[in-house]
Amino acid sequence: MVTVIRTEETQRSGLIAINLAAIIFGTAALYGKLDISPFWIVMMRGTFASIAIAAVGLLGGGLGLVPTIPQLRSLLVTGILLAIHWVTFFESVQLAGVAIATLTFAVFPLFTVLLESMKARRRPSLLELGAGLAIVVAVALLVDAKDSEAQLTGAIVGLSSALAFAVFGIKAQILTTEINPLMVSFIQNLVVALCLTPILAFSSQVPKTMTDWVCLVLLGVVTTALMHQLYLFALKRLSATTCSGFIALEPVYAILFAAIFFEEPLTLWVVVSGALIIVASIVLLRAERVTVVLD
Repeated sequence: MVTVIRTEETQRSGLIAINLAAIIFGTAALYGKLDISPFWIVMMRGTFASIAIAAVGLLGGGLGLVPTIPQLRSLLVTGILLAIHWVTFFESVQLAGVAIATLTFAVFPLFTVLLESMKARRRPSLLELGAGLAIVVAVALLVDAKDSEAQLTGAIVGLSSALAFAVFGIKAQILTTEINPLMVSFIQNLVVALCLTPILAFSSQVPKTMTDWVCLVLLGVVTTALMHQLYLFALKRLSATTCSGFIALEPVYAILFAAIFFEEPLTLWVVVSGALIIVASIVLLRAERVTVVLD
């Protein structure tokens, strides 16, 4: 058994890394503001991320052992789930804005708890039920169907994204214990790129400018590959619960960035709903019944 000793210095470096990861993660939703189809955004995200991860792995000595056939099947399934999660997330941003998209996505811990409970054939605890009720109320406060049909549709798509990510997390959980995490991330991102490529022929919203392409490279290399490395770096120095708590703050950064750069309104209901969802999600994460697998 290997004992991990966390000194004050290693904890400090871990905290810096996880804060940077959360801030970078918070910028992901902003790329949904590009006038580009979500299919193009996600396909290029997977492409550039897989290239960057492969480069990191090769420079660091390789990506690890080649997965077995059963493991490759699991990686294929989780890659497709990741593609569904990302496409629906960016579609939600384009329909309803950054606030609704990120806050409905933050519901994923609730879906994870419900799915895990069904799998284990157990009833959720009172703490989980209370946190779940708070999340349901928060989402109801967040969306006013009378105000905008697009907001309601965007919220539903955002919840679909959260559900896809919850299933992805459960399916991918075992893979990172069996396979080098870099190999897992490389193959999943490669699957994302490959499975969406045939759909691009039917999309008219394509990248048109150099700015579009620069943004897509940044999304894949910085917001996906670099953030993944920062998270793994922090995870070696801090507990999984602490790291998950910081990542759960992603909507806060996303909403602030959207308000600053795109002048998205920061309404009272967004603040109240956001606080309820984030606190409830952190409660669920700290119950340690779920394991967050990074998107």
